[in-house]
Amino acid sequence: MEKSWKEAIKKVLTESVIPLHYTEISGQILSRGYYETDGATPAATVNAQIAASIKHDGEKSPFIRVGRGVFTLKNPPS
Repeated sequence: MEKSWKEAIKKVLTESVIPLHYTEISGQILSRGYYETDGATPAATVNAQIAASIKHDGEKSPFIRVGRGVFTLKNPPS
């Protein structure tokens, strides 16, 4: 299990060959056991984590938005 939502999000996006909607990201995090939460709205948490990273980290954020609610990694592994 990952230490944080952000790490779990990065892991899911690393494993995906296509950009994903934040609801898909949260579903994969929970189904794969990358992070556990008792929160009622994990998809909203994922969206907030990614948006906060993009807003506050700017160029240093590992995420980019490619559509409405759809994200990928800025530098995907090759």
